Amino acid sequence: MNDVPGGPGPRDEGPPGTAASLGLVRGRELTVALLRPIGAAVVLLAGYFLLPIDKESDLNYLGLVVGAALLIAFCVWEVRKFAGSDRPVATAMEMLVALAGFYIVAFATTYFLFSEYVPGSFNASLTRIDALYFCLTVFTTTGFGDIAPDSQGARVAVSIQMASTLLLLGLGVRFLNLLVNQRRQATGR
Repeated sequence: MNDVPGGPGPRDEGPPGTAASLGLVRGRELTVALLRPIGAAVVLLAGYFLLPIDKESDLNYLGLVVGAALLIAFCVWEVRKFAGSDRPVATAMEMLVALAGFYIVAFATTYFLFSEYVPGSFNASLTRIDALYFCLTVFTTTGFGDIAPDSQGARVAVSIQMASTLLLLGLGVRFLNLLVNQRRQATGR
């Protein structure tokens, strides 16, 4: 039985090795498992673009506190969802999508704040779009070279993102491997 409020009710476990017993999802559950973290990422992006975190704003400290609270609430929500889940595959997929959204918004915010509060951190002053663009070029390992970190702090942040990208991609590959193996077990192929 699922103890998570609003979650699905009791489920038929089915015989061992079936899709039901492995926690695989289909149809509507799969759609919800993808849409929920995408919706959360949209909220995080909206916060990134709308919160007053720039240096000139009179409310920048309030914006930083609200932004940090949003990120913490997002992490707590995901951990609680995972801990109370009776569908481990769907929850793992959900967490991976959510983690990618969180990761991109957190690093884009870091780069924007470096550019705003520590002038000279990058070879150009970054707008929020520039910071998001730079974050995505690092994340995808494209690295066009039009924006580059110049200060030691910015280089450390970019280095952390590069190393953690490898971890995130490794988690994604591992998750796909588990999904394929569980699907094979369920279908007997």
